[in-house]
Amino acid sequence: MHLTIVGSGYVGLVTGTCFSNTGNQVTCLDIDPERVATMLRGECPIFEPGLSELMTLNIKAGRLHFTDDRATGYAHGELIFICVGTPTGPDGRSDLSAVMAVARDIGHAIESGDCTVEHPVIVVKSTVPVGTTSKVREVIASITSKPFGVADNPEFLREGDAIRDFQQPDRVVCGVHDQRSCKLLSKLYEPYVSQSNPLMFMDIESSEMVKYASNAMLAAKISFINEIARLAEHYGADIARVREGMCADKRIGDKF
Repeated sequence: MHLTIVGSGYVGLVTGTCFSNTGNQVTCLDIDPERVATMLRGECPIFEPGLSELMTLNIKAGRLHFTDDRATGYAHGELIFICVGTPTGPDGRSDLSAVMAVARDIGHAIESGDCTVEHPVIVVKSTVPVGTTSKVREVIASITSKPFGVADNPEFLREGDAIRDFQQPDRVVCGVHDQRSCKLLSKLYEPYVSQSNPLMFMDIESSEMVKYASNAMLAAKISFINEIARLAEHYGADIARVREGMCADKRIGDKF
């Protein structure tokens, strides 16, 4: 398959590199020419164990490409992944300006014919508030009447274990509205999923909510054990033994 990855930060570069490693033709599009030049030299602009070596392998194999030219980047993307940043502003809201700018670029690429694929699927992989993928669809549809699909595919990568997390995921969550998106994502993720590590399809809004709910749950677990640690210190209990006793309960578990 031919994939376009928009944004070559942490999520985008890991995603693009891992997809190229299973035989896909991947073009990473980034607006920063210096970053693109760095990657074209085979240098990894971020530190993540194993990523530099995997990048080099797939660049040499001719499967992983980098560009700052939009026409080149969008030309053959059957699936176009939006992987740009959504930083939190002073008011706590996610800044979606980069996501919407990419949506406008994609709309123009489809309308102008720079994107030569007849029915591309745009996949939001950036962490976004519920309803964002629908807004991406609206922005693109305001620019072109040509057919396209949208989907949401949240990432669950841990820094330091991102390659393993991508290649051996607990689950892959995809929010879709049409069968074409479902079919393409099923084909793309087939090498990574099994009966015990499922590919889960659901509506787009639920998919977006899964990411936020998962993040909140993990944060709640950390906050909870910190509170218990304070109580343990006050009463002279050993928090390591308390945790051990708690985690022996299968409903609680010993991970994270």
